Amino acid sequence: MDITSADNAALMRRYYDEVFNRRNLGFLRAHLHPEVVGHGPGSDDRVEGIEAVAAFSAYVFEAYDDYRLTVENVVAAADRVVVRGLVTARHRATGRPVRFFGITEYRLQHGLVREYWRAYDRLDLYDRQLAGWRPGG
Repeated sequence: MDITSADNAALMRRYYDEVFNRRNLGFLRAHLHPEVVGHGPGSDDRVEGIEAVAAFSAYVFEAYDDYRLTVENVVAAADRVVVRGLVTARHRATGRPVRFFGITEYRLQHGLVREYWRAYDRLDLYDRQLAGWRPGG
């Protein structure tokens, strides 16, 4: 049975709910290709492998309380899915509420996430909303 664009879109909607809202890292691990590669907005922001992606997600859950990701839009064509979402949370280190949009393009292979490219406004998040706070600093 061939996997359709609609199948891929439905999978990514469920992925967002399970992983980001339910913090279900088992679902994440089950739906990533063993050689998954993630690209972030920074030139050195690259994640490779299932456990590295899971560790990044676990870090996000540790950094923010009340983390909620609302899927705003999903567009799928062949093996590509683009998801735009809104995050609301409270940053644990500063106690400040945050709100930011993100967009991620996924490439799926046989129903598994093989590669992704995520983007969000880091300057607005860190400089304005978190008053200059930076990860690791």
